[in-house]
Amino acid sequence: MSRPRFETAEIATDRLVTLTDGVFAIAMTILVLELAIPGTERLVTDAELGELLLEGWADFLIYGLSFLVLGMFWMMHHAIFDAVTHYDFALQWLNITFLLFACLIPFSTALFGEHGTTRTTALVYGFNMLMIFGSLWALWAYATRGKRLVSSELDPQMLRGANLMGGLYALLILIPILLAFVSPIASFALYGVVVFGFFISTALGRWDTVMVLPTVRRRARGSL
Repeated sequence: MSRPRFETAEIATDRLVTLTDGVFAIAMTILVLELAIPGTERLVTDAELGELLLEGWADFLIYGLSFLVLGMFWMMHHAIFDAVTHYDFALQWLNITFLLFACLIPFSTALFGEHGTTRTTALVYGFNMLMIFGSLWALWAYATRGKRLVSSELDPQMLRGANLMGGLYALLILIPILLAFVSPIASFALYGVVVFGFFISTALGRWDTVMVLPTVRRRARGSL
């Protein structure tokens, strides 16, 4: 049997992007479904309901962090696929592996909601983030190695810059993982710093600061 051929048209990668969008939409929806409604076992007064909501501040905080974590990786994925022009079986499986770990974020979040800030919950959350990023970085490295699945016109210097940024992100996630052995609270706080740093930078239009992707920077220059 001859090996199946993959289209090089833009619609080919659209199927992978559409699948990823759908999976992330479901994972983000599951996050909010994990939030427990306070006072469901009995009727409570308005004052009691307010107190119960305040007592659950940590659940809302981890929900917000996890939602932004998924948003960050979704944006990274879309930026990467701006550079990918076609795909093969290996890229498909790398993308599926990326989605496998992304779908675990609701579990890591629920684990925190059930057991609070502990070393184990901080480690699970951190390793979950690390595996999501690691699989995404592997996807990028595979697609760009020898420019096998990206445009041959991509600037090699920009490709190296993107790989270096990938190493920096890995370090930024690894540090709070190690910190979890000393202070789980500080560990979760650093996870938040990484995510909010990404959020603020991209909201200010500084894609070049957080991604160093050639397509993004070239597009930014063209829009000036």
